[in-house]
Amino acid sequence: MVKVKTAWMARLSIIAWLGVAVVLFTPLTEILYKPLIVDEPPGRGELIVVFSSGFFPYELPDFAMMVRLRRGVELYREGVAAKILCLGGGWHSKKGLTLSQSMAQELTNHYYIPPEDILALSETDHTYDDITSMVEKFGGRFDFNKTIFVSSAYHTYRIKQILLKKGITGPVVAAAPYELYPRMALDRIYSFRKVSREYAAIIYSWLFGWLELDLDIL
Repeated sequence: MVKVKTAWMARLSIIAWLGVAVVLFTPLTEILYKPLIVDEPPGRGELIVVFSSGFFPYELPDFAMMVRLRRGVELYREGVAAKILCLGGGWHSKKGLTLSQSMAQELTNHYYIPPEDILALSETDHTYDDITSMVEKFGGRFDFNKTIFVSSAYHTYRIKQILLKKGITGPVVAAAPYELYPRMALDRIYSFRKVSREYAAIIYSWLFGWLELDLDIL
């Protein structure tokens, strides 16, 4: 019995290491990532919506959030729209800030965006719920068909499909897809983890009827 267990553990270990090798030394992550990217011409609109990501310790927005904010600020400064909405609640920082409030603070303190041009919606912490809450709260104020939606490149497909399900045709713009250019092997594993979770989230959203699944992506 011990020999059988040892043999199975050895086989599982080999399979696991083969899986890691595939992720590290083949373009699998890039192949899976690229179909997730939606990057449409922003045109001119009424509002720029930037989706939240997460915190680092010491109240710092994580790298994905900073990349998203930077793209939103670029569009704002190009005159694409006059307002920025930071979207997403989630857990609170040590200062009691939600993700969207932290984003709004970052826009004011480090990008010098006037506070009157920034909105923050912190009621929800899931992409579908974020969009639903946004429509309920700001539907009478902004035309979402003239709204530009900004997020990480790997997140844009799901956002686009949820918006279309709700009858919203506003353009979705991808932040820089830095995950496609890993500097170290561990970066590739991190990117693979994010892409895998995104595919799982797409299937989950489809099962709950939140989006129409485009089978070409699978």
